[in-house]
Amino acid sequence: MEKKVKDKSTRLIKEARVMTLAVSDNDIPWSSPVYFVFHGNNFYFFSNENARHIQYAENQKIISASIFQDSDQMDLIFGFQMSGKLEKVSKKALYLTIVKKYVGKFSFLKQIFGAQIIENKGFFLEKFKSHLYCFHPDIVFLSDNSKTTDKREKIDLSKID
Repeated sequence: MEKKVKDKSTRLIKEARVMTLAVSDNDIPWSSPVYFVFHGNNFYFFSNENARHIQYAENQKIISASIFQDSDQMDLIFGFQMSGKLEKVSKKALYLTIVKKYVGKFSFLKQIFGAQIIENKGFFLEKFKSHLYCFHPDIVFLSDNSKTTDKREKIDLSKID
């Protein structure tokens, strides 16, 4: 992966806040935006287990997701189109690592709720009725409209982080 693309991809992962999940159930599609953090080539987010995107994902082996930078210029559209698996995170050590990254990225949470958001291991479940989920991308395409050719290419996220 060329350095310019790698740098843009790293910046996107660090600066973008929203990943859109796409699921379906009985031919009824649904998309849902979620705040995310990236860790170990996976994307993590909190969500209520009764949310439509979680319910629909439980019935599917593969779902899709996308992350794009916002731009009002067509040639600056840049992001990821992905497919993969979704799972609920149950490992406590991983949970704590992700919560710290999540609160670091979304600092308004600590400003509103204080240190308890990190110290209380059940905070997200108690306050938001939300569990931690992991999207494991199997296939990732990079879409880069600034290129004149090959605007979409398959990439390996392990080469980015």
